[in-house]
Amino acid sequence: MIPVADEIFYRVLFVALYALFFGVRGYYRFVKPQRAKPDAVEERKKFGIAEGVISFAILGYFASIILYLLNIPWFAWAQIPTYPEFIRWIGVALTLVSVPFLWWIHKTLDRQYSPCLQIKESHLLITEGPYASVRHPMYTVLNTFSFGVSLLTANFMVLGFALLVIIPFPFLARKEEQMLLETFGEEYTEYMRRTGRFLPRIRR
Repeated sequence: MIPVADEIFYRVLFVALYALFFGVRGYYRFVKPQRAKPDAVEERKKFGIAEGVISFAILGYFASIILYLLNIPWFAWAQIPTYPEFIRWIGVALTLVSVPFLWWIHKTLDRQYSPCLQIKESHLLITEGPYASVRHPMYTVLNTFSFGVSLLTANFMVLGFALLVIIPFPFLARKEEQMLLETFGEEYTEYMRRTGRFLPRIRR
């Protein structure tokens, strides 16, 4: 059983890592868009099963995080009693690696970034920076971060929902790729040949 003082330390560390991550995320999501003229939206994909699953998973994920941080006694059953401490620090490492990559991705996208799955009027195909070798680095970073902080909690429910959040992303990526194929045609087909979906393609 982990001492109470240590568990408080991990909860504080958890909040600090989230604040660091969302400092970057929040700036590009809410602050920077206010400084630029919004683009007209030509196409937006409908809400489907994958979006429904990920919405449910995210709600469960954040609900379990709140219960973990509040340290509610009846939620103590979800804590894993014999949890190796080094796994927590693996989680810390994953989250810390995610932050500079998130900044790099947002800086590369600039005004092309959208929180929704949509094609804008002035949409360009980004193939530089992290997009030079990976088609969906944003999905990779978001999942790495959410899984990393879940490892820090040693909480069964947080870990479970973090894994559930990851499952729909291949379906979302496939839907996004279909939109981009319809928009950019052969240019995107060639781009797909030389890049990996979530990780760089291993070349022989």
